[in-house]
Amino acid sequence: MKQNLVPYLVSCCALIGNMAQAGCPAGQEPFTSCQIEGRNTEVFVCFDEQVATYSYGPVGGTPDLFLSEPVEHVDYEPWSGLGKAISESVTFYNGDFAYDVGGGFDRPFSEEEMQKPIRRFGWVEVTQSGEIAASLECVPETVSYGFGGGIHDIKVAAGQSWDSASFTWVSDSIVPPITPLLLESHLYQTVEDCLPVSEFSLNGVSMGSPLDTLGKLGSPETVTDPFGSGELIDRMVLVGANIDILQDKVYGMSTTSPSWHTPSGLRVGLTRGEVIRILERVPSGHSATSDRYYTHVCSDVPDAEDEWGILIEFGQDKRVSSISFVSPSY
Repeated sequence: MKQNLVPYLVSCCALIGNMAQAGCPAGQEPFTSCQIEGRNTEVFVCFDEQVATYSYGPVGGTPDLFLSEPVEHVDYEPWSGLGKAISESVTFYNGDFAYDVGGGFDRPFSEEEMQKPIRRFGWVEVTQSGEIAASLECVPETVSYGFGGGIHDIKVAAGQSWDSASFTWVSDSIVPPITPLLLESHLYQTVEDCLPVSEFSLNGVSMGSPLDTLGKLGSPETVTDPFGSGELIDRMVLVGANIDILQDKVYGMSTTSPSWHTPSGLRVGLTRGEVIRILERVPSGHSATSDRYYTHVCSDVPDAEDEWGILIEFGQDKRVSSISFVSPSY
């Protein structure tokens, strides 16, 4: 029976997928599209070998919103392979807003189901800063969704693989260190994950570095502690990074730029799955879908003066938005 369903699925997917052709930019093909229930609007997600696009607006009219994203970078979630329904989605980001567009259909499992009309469905979910702003449903008979190939094959050809645990794509160019990066600390009679001292460095500037070794980067300025203590601190404000000084030593660093990285390659812009591949596992106390990872420096010396911690924060696009090194006094 499974073999008999294959040509049926291929033909129905091709038919559904071709319906949206007219709404795509020149040279692109549809991923999914539909008209929105209760509104005179429609949405199209289209793509070519390089770019994926999102458009939303009045039916047959000029889009109110048009977004584009390189296919290699776009947040595309493939079908899980489970359940009766086959569905996939693509999410586009625009400032604080995210637009998740999906389409799908129920696959038939029997001869009787093959004789019935295909149940199609689709949606647009809009979030602002992670909070749902709007949930729109598609008019079923207008849903187009071309399952198979498409964006998935382009990403795979570009050297990416899907990590179903973190719901992100991982580039094959991300190679974990030869020796495990996350180690075990037995400080305070507990077992926790930790990172070696050598990893607490950005572009060669390390935690604890003396101030006189940073002269080529510039001079620190006195600013109010941004973490709310109200105290004045010395800070080097660089392009994409801040370096904080205490008693003529580096005691804190942060970056929001992909141009600053740790020795292992941790940097802003990596997906959650790519961070996990570098670390080789999810840090203890967190999950593969956590919005932040925190761990401390490896040290078996109780009350160590330099017991630093690293905070990796992820944005709503599931990519690293900032990396911070902090000290106990931070």
